[in-house]
Amino acid sequence: MTPLEELVTLLPGDSGLDHYATFERLRNEAPVVFCEPMDGWVVTRWADVTRVFEDAEHFAPMAAGSGSSAIYGRTILHMTGVEHRRKAAILGRRMRNPRRLKGDIRSIVARLVGEHGDRLPDGPAVGDVKGLFTSLVPLDVMGELMAMRGATAFPTWYHRIVSASISNVTGDVGIHDSGVAAREDLFAWLDPEIDANRADPDDNLLSDLCTVEYEGEALTNDEIKSFCAFLLSAGIETTDRALVNLCRELIAHPDQWERLKDDRSLVPSAIAEILRLRPPVQASIRQAALDTELSGVAIAAGDKVMVLLGSANHDAEVFTDPGTFDVARFADNAPAQFTPAGTNRGFGGGAHNCTGSLLAKLEMEVALEYLLDRFDHMSHADNPPADEGFVLRSAPTLDLILST
Repeated sequence: MTPLEELVTLLPGDSGLDHYATFERLRNEAPVVFCEPMDGWVVTRWADVTRVFEDAEHFAPMAAGSGSSAIYGRTILHMTGVEHRRKAAILGRRMRNPRRLKGDIRSIVARLVGEHGDRLPDGPAVGDVKGLFTSLVPLDVMGELMAMRGATAFPTWYHRIVSASISNVTGDVGIHDSGVAAREDLFAWLDPEIDANRADPDDNLLSDLCTVEYEGEALTNDEIKSFCAFLLSAGIETTDRALVNLCRELIAHPDQWERLKDDRSLVPSAIAEILRLRPPVQASIRQAALDTELSGVAIAAGDKVMVLLGSANHDAEVFTDPGTFDVARFADNAPAQFTPAGTNRGFGGGAHNCTGSLLAKLEMEVALEYLLDRFDHMSHADNPPADEGFVLRSAPTLDLILST
């Protein structure tokens, strides 16, 4: 098969092929190629992926269509310029504030990691680490930051919404309809919550959204609901998957686990490394705003462009031994990897670099430190399941034996 034909077999998410081997073929043979099933261009080299993120003149957010994030409604993902900067700052005041991340938010994360982690069994019993830990930590953290703990009772909503968003690159109607139904259920649940926070605001992210003004006007209820749907979906699903990927790599490479046991200063680097090696979000969609070109290939205004983050993060032009899991890879510059200045494209890049990257970093660091403190060994209870998904990719389960 040609690398493009291999790529097409990957789109359903369960082909059994090595995604990263296909990405390497694409980088070498067809770095910018048109893919009919997704009706858009696929971009695989780090330099081209980075340019798509950073060149706001030629590439813009894609507001509608398969693989877009339109399911949420209009959020910061679809905004540009001053509006994007100012509305992203609403979230950033809480989610990117260094003082709060080191203070009250870290306390919330540490408490929830401890509460859920303490329910993990100590070997030889098998623990459902995904169901008991990696899924629940980001879910409850977001619920507490938004003072919406009641919304955490409905994790299937968020999974269905995310599945109908960037994951639905081929426009599957059934997946889309399921996501729309889940979104409407969430929006109906949010209506009284928004009314209550407008009437009596408190110190939480939902109240921030309900009380802030942009150009002299408050956000509409529709805008608030869209922001909430995005935060409660994307912020939970991605961190969960990243923690699953991290545990699996540490089991596959026990020397790296021991390295972390011996030197906890490498924890931030280890988090950056798993987001490079096995990013939970493997791709992002943009749209050409003007006629342009990438690697000598003409791209017409209006064309869909899918950049493969998982491929960019394995580009040997940028990363030495890109297929190697090395928890010390970013030991000298780990903080930069959670900003647009880093080489790691796991959080995107440019102005639309993930607003929640520092919160995800904190959640993953605290979770990893907990596992390192409590357990000496991790192993799979059975043969590890294969990774699933194309855009969002991780193993569907994580049944482990954890022992001291």
